[in-house]
Amino acid sequence: MREKSVAIQESPAFDYVRKALNLKEIDDSAALVILGPLLEKSAADEVNGFMSAEDAAHLLSRPYLPETTFAVVDIETTGGRPPQHRITELAAVKVCAGEVVDSLDVLVNPGREIPWNVVRLTGITDAMVADKPGLMEVLPGFLDFIDGCVFVAHCANFDLHFLQYYAREFLERDFSPQVLCTFELANQLLPGQKRFNLGELSASMGLSDSGKGRHRALGDAQTTAQIFIRFAQMCRLLGLDSLESLLEYQRPDEGVSPPMAEGIRFDPAKIESLPRDRGVYRLYDKDEKLVFAGKANDIQRAVRDMFYPRNRSAGRFALRLKSVRHVEATSLRSELAMNVEAFRAMRKSSLMNGNLAVAGGGFLRLSANDARPGVSFVSRLARDGARYYGPFRKKAQLADLLDAIRAAFPLPHEAAEGHRDARKRGACPGGKRPPRLLDAEYPELFEVLRDILEGRLPKEDESVFTLLQKAWGEEGPSPGRLRRHIARLHHLVRTYGLSGPSVERRRLIIVEPGQTREERYCYFIKDGLLAHEVSFERGAPPLRALEEKINEIFLDESVEGVRAAPEDLDEAAVFASWMRRELMDGFMLNLEGRAPSARVMEALTAALDDPQAAGTTITL
Repeated sequence: MREKSVAIQESPAFDYVRKALNLKEIDDSAALVILGPLLEKSAADEVNGFMSAEDAAHLLSRPYLPETTFAVVDIETTGGRPPQHRITELAAVKVCAGEVVDSLDVLVNPGREIPWNVVRLTGITDAMVADKPGLMEVLPGFLDFIDGCVFVAHCANFDLHFLQYYAREFLERDFSPQVLCTFELANQLLPGQKRFNLGELSASMGLSDSGKGRHRALGDAQTTAQIFIRFAQMCRLLGLDSLESLLEYQRPDEGVSPPMAEGIRFDPAKIESLPRDRGVYRLYDKDEKLVFAGKANDIQRAVRDMFYPRNRSAGRFALRLKSVRHVEATSLRSELAMNVEAFRAMRKSSLMNGNLAVAGGGFLRLSANDARPGVSFVSRLARDGARYYGPFRKKAQLADLLDAIRAAFPLPHEAAEGHRDARKRGACPGGKRPPRLLDAEYPELFEVLRDILEGRLPKEDESVFTLLQKAWGEEGPSPGRLRRHIARLHHLVRTYGLSGPSVERRRLIIVEPGQTREERYCYFIKDGLLAHEVSFERGAPPLRALEEKINEIFLDESVEGVRAAPEDLDEAAVFASWMRRELMDGFMLNLEGRAPSARVMEALTAALDDPQAAGTTITL
């Protein structure tokens, strides 16, 4: 192998291709990692086993796909998915015949605050976009600019998904270009490369100014364009001389499919007929008994992986599906609708037997006046007068927050059984116990902590420091350390997205997409529990029935509260988890006050008619 590598590196073809791909800035060993497999795979000279300089010159002598224009696109956003996150910058660089021929870059006002972590990453601030046009003004011109081009991007699904969503919802316009992904191409073309993020990839390709403009749309689009130009030449060396062959080449090789699990008597054709959409699936036996239910972003793939297991663990689970005879699937456009429907189905399935962990890492429980006063974390909700915050995705996050509270507030604390601090329950950091205060002193401390957890107190509020310093007395941390504890608590509340009312005090109307683009599911949440739900067509909502329900659930004092059976509390945890993760596909009305039903209905109907309301919370 070493002799072959040396022969390739000393060959005229190596030097020629290196110059043609403009890889002069990287050292010989790095160039060999890129070009060695390529020259071997493209070998026409069977004697040496690698490509000759003449063959390379012949293949690279003409422009690559000169009749095709590629639009290399990059976008910056406020977060990870539409519609609750919006576009802040759009850029496209046109490439034709191996040359950059045009470009477009525009900042966009997202119509909402840009999160601080995104500002730190991109450098795009609220002030920079305050006077810029909104997406509905900018997007038509941008789509026209790249119309007819092959869409190219790094991790292309991200950029494409945002553009497709807003083109459809804002403009009623279909955007379905042919797509090339430089991340997927890199996986195929650079088997010796370990990482394929844009920064690592541009450095490995010798782009000396690859760090310039990083995490800004135009800078990243320009870098991606230079990488793509080199990749196109590499593909030409492999004989990929048509757009169709290039599109096919980027698809990852999934290898040999595993066989169907032994003992399964299930028609494979039924799997192939399942949708490739997000939704819920249910597996039934010959007696129509529900054996198993689940959710997936790709229903067909999820079901196939169960019956064609790829590892030993999946194979053991497949043995429990021998009785399955048919499958039903429901496509759902909403993440919340999928989670709720899957939860309900899974409770009824024989393999789950109603035993579901729905609270993730658990809830922070805050109680000032019951049999368990203090701060603790629990795995499930209860209707016991305490306040519950969460659920947290990981127990480690909850433990961090509990430690931060314990360090700043001299309140009784309780760690969960099995937690790493369970042996020193009630102790403060360092093993000390908080001072025992008078009963009359605790309510104010609990109130201040609630205000911090719900985002109602700024970090700079000096009264919090004064109160806590007095409560700790001489047994507490030094003034400087106490200030750092308070700052850390504020930081964790913000980092974990905790700001907002506790679960049991939420009064919401959530409107989400249903099984079709026009269908809407409407959930009424009172005191954290689902009080009512209804589905309707977006263009024909049952206005009178909705207004009657709003009056009955939220405004009529004579109506009793929602029941609180264990399954209702578990379902409340599903809704709470969805809200914590920012997964809105529709919109939400937050009924903090006692707004009259007419005002609620006005906001509801306006949001149904406005595509820009998707992903937003409207507080009344």
